[in-house]
Amino acid sequence: MSASQVHAVIAAGLKEPGLLARWKQEPEMLRQCGVDPDAIDLEALLKFAGLTTKVRHNGLRGDLPLTFRLLNIAGLEIEVFRAYAIFHAGKSFGPTVQERIDDLSHFLKQWLDFDKREHALLWDLIRHEVALARLRKLDVIADAGSMVQHRVRASSVPRVRGEIILHEMQSDPRVVETLLSQKTPKLEQAPVGDFYFCYWRPNAEDLYVLELDALGFYLLSAIDGKRSAAELSSQLGGARKLRSGLLNSLAELVGVGVIAFD
Repeated sequence: MSASQVHAVIAAGLKEPGLLARWKQEPEMLRQCGVDPDAIDLEALLKFAGLTTKVRHNGLRGDLPLTFRLLNIAGLEIEVFRAYAIFHAGKSFGPTVQERIDDLSHFLKQWLDFDKREHALLWDLIRHEVALARLRKLDVIADAGSMVQHRVRASSVPRVRGEIILHEMQSDPRVVETLLSQKTPKLEQAPVGDFYFCYWRPNAEDLYVLELDALGFYLLSAIDGKRSAAELSSQLGGARKLRSGLLNSLAELVGVGVIAFD
């Protein structure tokens, strides 16, 4: 075994982190390359690959400052980016911030274990920040449609005013944000459960985060400006005859202003 062989193997592993993971599982592959597995600290190289990948994503901090802080506070930085380096091996990172955020989110959706509290908080928080960042960058024209509907009929067709993004979560990212603003965040204080959020930008100036109940959330997710209230009721598993619960949810959404009837 020569030094040049070791250096060549290390260089190849750092270029393709997937090789490092494979060599760790199958050390015999290194012997076939003429390198003693004990001569290389594969775990250290995997951590270095994770650190390198994290540094290459520092440009995302502008849109995801809380996500990166949570990664740091929870001690997940190297673990996440090490796994991401392996997951993304052989591919080039997207040229834009948005593409890199999309790729990272796609990876996290598959890699995170949502039964683990900190993983669930991370998934909710990155979606929270991505939703806000995307809506801020949109050019939204104010909707002058009527927000008043004195009586919702079965034939009434609701539509969304402005732009919305809907997320079902296991935590309230606004609470996590408050915790992360503390010098020593205590993430265990963040309540977990079923949370439903609508990120809403009605015009160029305003941006809201609305917390909904389950019915309001699923109702809003089904509104497309084409289906009538009766059709929405049927789609959500109810009768075409409008019931008080659905009527109340529609009235609440109209009252907030997130939907209107033409």
